[in-house]
Amino acid sequence: MLSGLWNLLFFALALGILISFHELGHFLAARWCGVKVERFSIGFGTVLYRRRMRDGCEFALSAVPLGGYVKMLGEERTADGQLPPDAFMAKSLKQRALIIAAGPVFNIVLAFVFYALVNFLGVQVLRPVTGDVIPNSPAAAAGFAVNDELTAVNGAAVTDWGSAAMALAEHLNDKTPVTVMVKADMGQGQERVLSLNLSGIELTPQISPLEQIGLRPCAGRISETLDTVTAGGPAYNAGLEPGDKIIAINGAPTPSWYRVQDAIGQSSGMLTVEIERAGQLYTAQIFPEQIFNEKTKTYRPQVGIGVNIKPLPELYTEKSYGPAESLLKAASDTGRMSLFIVSSTYKLLTGQISAQNISGPIAIAKGAGQSASIGFVFFLSFLAAISVNLGILNLLPIPVLDGGQLLFIACEGLTGRRPGPRLQYVLSALGLFMIITLSLFAVFNDLKAL
Repeated sequence: MLSGLWNLLFFALALGILISFHELGHFLAARWCGVKVERFSIGFGTVLYRRRMRDGCEFALSAVPLGGYVKMLGEERTADGQLPPDAFMAKSLKQRALIIAAGPVFNIVLAFVFYALVNFLGVQVLRPVTGDVIPNSPAAAAGFAVNDELTAVNGAAVTDWGSAAMALAEHLNDKTPVTVMVKADMGQGQERVLSLNLSGIELTPQISPLEQIGLRPCAGRISETLDTVTAGGPAYNAGLEPGDKIIAINGAPTPSWYRVQDAIGQSSGMLTVEIERAGQLYTAQIFPEQIFNEKTKTYRPQVGIGVNIKPLPELYTEKSYGPAESLLKAASDTGRMSLFIVSSTYKLLTGQISAQNISGPIAIAKGAGQSASIGFVFFLSFLAAISVNLGILNLLPIPVLDGGQLLFIACEGLTGRRPGPRLQYVLSALGLFMIITLSLFAVFNDLKAL
């Protein structure tokens, strides 16, 4: 209950900031072009609060907080063609295009500001060092090894797992192999160039891109022997003790804790476990219990064992920049995120990315709450990513979005005539149907992931 309220609080805060700034872009551009603004609303539907400003513009908070709008004088032509000079339709094509485009542009500018703050304040990040290479995966086929540090993907430098994951996710399902530069021994060893084939690998919400590729981040030094055996659990009942070393499960060697986890997770019945204790070999039979996993919404076998993971300070770096560097890095971050969204949207439309990856307000609320619980800088980074998304997706040529209105203006510029009211109405209705359908599908995906 408290978690849901926490997520809702920061979801409302995030939406309030992003929508307000988006509409502020339209508002300031309209005022700069001499257009009279009649209402500046955060939200749609029934007005809950209103206040009229000195210039006659009404500020409003409305009931449905999933958007907002700026209502301008003369947004449609009159029958007699007579419009006051401060009407929207009385302005030139360039001025109208500027007013429409200002909202998405302001979101991208806001993302730049947030990224600059994140870069200046600094954040602790995990270095891109591999803790495990999953057997028979694309990463294993490419030649990745444990403790390799990724340094570049297709020539672009990566310095942490966040940037490495995004760089690799951009190339999922690509037909051309990705070139990855790695250095062995946590960056202290020999540099190698690997060719990573990601064709046929699709982005899915259930599994992280890294795990699909076959890479798991290094979380620290993992003990070779068991540290805990849960009293009364399947392993305890089978006679396992702390200090035991599991060397094989069902005849398959388990040289690392990851292989132990995989063998247990993929099991469908009794496990024959070979252990080493004080130099002697023993065999035990364990019957896993099925535990419901809230994240994947599936039952996962567990036996009640754990190991000690010793944190390695050298795996973490504090990333912060000076004022000038923060701005340059923010420009790069904003551009890269924008290109990633454009690329992902294209792949989604062409079927290269599953529609199951479309997330809605519930997923955004969870992301807002989780990032806020980690810290202020992480919440800023989350806001920056969502702001870029809002800006780019609003430029899609769908009539009810800003991109659709820009499309109407472009048609008017090319033909000398604005599309007729009936055609605009039909196209807008189709656009609204698309948005509503997409929103319902996104909510359905969110509910499945709960």
